[in-house]
Amino acid sequence: MHNTDHRRIEEGRDTISTNLIGSPLTAAGMQARNFTASVREVAPGIAPDFYVPDSLVSDIEQLCDPGCRPSDGLFLNVAVKFFFAYVHDGAQNDRVPYGEISDLYEQFSRHHSLNEPADDIEIMNRLRLWSPVLRVLADAARAAHIMRAVIGQRNACERGVGSYVGVDIGSGTGIMLLAQQIRARRNGYADIQTFGFQADMMSGERTHDLIRTLGAGSLMLADPTREGAYGMLRGRSISYVANEMVAGIQQSLCADNFFNKYKAFYASVGDGTDSAAFFPEGLIAYSRVENASVILAKENGYQVPSEYMDAEFIPQGLIMEGKVVPLHRLGGDFNRYLV
Repeated sequence: MHNTDHRRIEEGRDTISTNLIGSPLTAAGMQARNFTASVREVAPGIAPDFYVPDSLVSDIEQLCDPGCRPSDGLFLNVAVKFFFAYVHDGAQNDRVPYGEISDLYEQFSRHHSLNEPADDIEIMNRLRLWSPVLRVLADAARAAHIMRAVIGQRNACERGVGSYVGVDIGSGTGIMLLAQQIRARRNGYADIQTFGFQADMMSGERTHDLIRTLGAGSLMLADPTREGAYGMLRGRSISYVANEMVAGIQQSLCADNFFNKYKAFYASVGDGTDSAAFFPEGLIAYSRVENASVILAKENGYQVPSEYMDAEFIPQGLIMEGKVVPLHRLGGDFNRYLV
């Protein structure tokens, strides 16, 4: 459980010890992308300049203020504290020392291995239980980047009148629902409804609890590849459609994990998406077997030609923030803050 004892504070800055090269935040991000962190002698680390030990709730309130010009550092603060609050019940309201944040990232970087003697067994078990969805958050740079992209997306509805209905058809941790809530509040919407869809019972209950606590919407434990999952959206005008899965994907795209979700969503909602914005705005993918590259976007319903429906595609890049971002560069703008 979360320990609010503000320990190891030296000269007003939190200190940690780590046996990983660079920051534990970087090491966890590497692990989330299936790399192996190198080891060296234990060396002290200090909180990076971006980190402010305010609560997650406080940072979110700041981002929701339309008068606030959000910095990359603020997005990173929300990303790492959301990760911490996902694992530690009630931590969203606490001022968290960087040492505690860093410890959790270090633990995640080795959570598939055996525990160390001093590990909190319950926390390590949570990391393992929720590992599939936590991989998006553990890569703090990517999580911050996709939040910035959603909140600042220029083609998203900005009129601030009527209802804002946001959807995440690949919701894992709920970070995209939070980003949509922040965007809608910054644009002056009073009636904001955001819905996430996922079928994983293990992480689904935790995601539901956290996003409800943060006022970021609701998570539906339903199979997003089935048309009936989206019944509540029929006849409604959708403002935004996201897919958190895309930001952290480490596998090929296929009918079961990608194409059928969009197919079911479009079949259920119909022309309700005519004025909706999407994240990603587009996705570039390649099939080695078919020797074909495709662009998946709103215009083609994120579908490949019918002759390729049984093929697997490797995601190569996202269209976001008005440009093509190769997947290996997703989060690149934020990496310099973490080392």
